[in-house]
Amino acid sequence: MRISRVTPWRACGLAVVVSIASIPPLALANDFDLPVSTVSSGGDADPAPYEEDDPRFYDEALPEQSDSVIYVVDRSASMSLPVEPFLGLDGNVVQNGTRLDYVKTELKRSISALPEDYTFNIVVYDECVEQWRPERQRASAENKAAAMGWLDTIVPWGWTNTGGATAQALGDRDNQVILLLSDGAPNFLDCAQTYVADFETHRRVIRSANSQQAIVNTFGLGLDPETRSFLAEVARDNDGTFREIGQ
Repeated sequence: MRISRVTPWRACGLAVVVSIASIPPLALANDFDLPVSTVSSGGDADPAPYEEDDPRFYDEALPEQSDSVIYVVDRSASMSLPVEPFLGLDGNVVQNGTRLDYVKTELKRSISALPEDYTFNIVVYDECVEQWRPERQRASAENKAAAMGWLDTIVPWGWTNTGGATAQALGDRDNQVILLLSDGAPNFLDCAQTYVADFETHRRVIRSANSQQAIVNTFGLGLDPETRSFLAEVARDNDGTFREIGQ
């Protein structure tokens, strides 16, 4: 059966219809980017509490030299895998959540803590790239609420275009901080189904896009050794840090 979908703000800046009739069965969690291990890496199950005026992501402070941030988040099919219970925004423990539920909760927590003089944007990716707004928005209460509502619509889907998504975020030359999160190996570089599963190619795409020398901090969960090394190298290439999340 031919299946198509339309998603706004794709990498080309226009709505894109993706036909997947000619590729393998669609993006199930037990396909392509599934990490070797899904158990906790031994880190803390939940971020430690922090002050509302102290912007962080997974308890890592945002670099002080910037007043803007772009979050780049993997929404591929393997993000539907289950995680251990975690603390929700309402203070209650979330049972039976997915990796994407866990990441979206922390993303909302981070956005909530952004000072109003910050600007921010969100990029999510499978094989295609989608962003919340065409350009960064001021971290007002209204924009934060809109961003969180948009995040609620994001579901796990597809493959993993890490290089293309990060390069698109780096296209905002005035932003100096990228927070990149993934749970699996990169395997596509565009929405036209160009299969590129080479770590070094994705690493080079990111490095080449960063002419402004922005900081790229990377975060991973459920990683296999090769993907762990890839995310650590991306951070090192771009003056950032790598952190493995405890799930």
